Amino acid sequence: MPTLSARKKAAIIQAAIELFQVNGFQGTSMDTVAAKAEVSKRTVYNHFPSKQDLFETIAQSVWQTANQATSVDFNQHVGVSEQLIALAMKELAVVSEGNFMRLSRVLMAEFIHNPAMAQSILERFDSEESSLTIWMQQAGKQGALNVSDAAQAGAQFHSLIKAQAFWPQIMLGKDAIPAQDHAAFAQQVCIMFLAVYGHNFNA
Repeated sequence: MPTLSARKKAAIIQAAIELFQVNGFQGTSMDTVAAKAEVSKRTVYNHFPSKQDLFETIAQSVWQTANQATSVDFNQHVGVSEQLIALAMKELAVVSEGNFMRLSRVLMAEFIHNPAMAQSILERFDSEESSLTIWMQQAGKQGALNVSDAAQAGAQFHSLIKAQAFWPQIMLGKDAIPAQDHAAFAQQVCIMFLAVYGHNFNA
């Protein structure tokens, strides 16, 4: 069972998420976060020295959620196309989840308003090797993919998915791709990706 301190920290984060969604980062104070979380202001500052620290914790949770979706090892006994489709399906499930998208909108809104903070946070994430980059490295070493830059290959794989499944939701308020269409979409992503990085791939 979580400790009292851990429960209070979780309550603070949840309160901040809800307030950021309604009022934005700039329109939310640590006082209002404390009130909504039903903790003292001192308790909030004990866990998060500043509002930016609180915001960055939320950003970290979003990054970790997305990163964990592709946190699998390359399997040399399974076809590369089958594994890529499975990875794409996992990412589609993440960007179709309502809470993840709500948090992403909070982040994007503040990133647009505060590019310096966005750059600082994103540079920190870039310094951590993503699970997809590691998978691409493993696939390249096993000769399953023609990969010279695993990070770039991973970014391009992400882009094939996000161009239609993430950014239209964030920027245009579009609905998520229906679950029944995920498999066909993932297969298209796989075909396009392997057209560049595959070895004599035939769809």
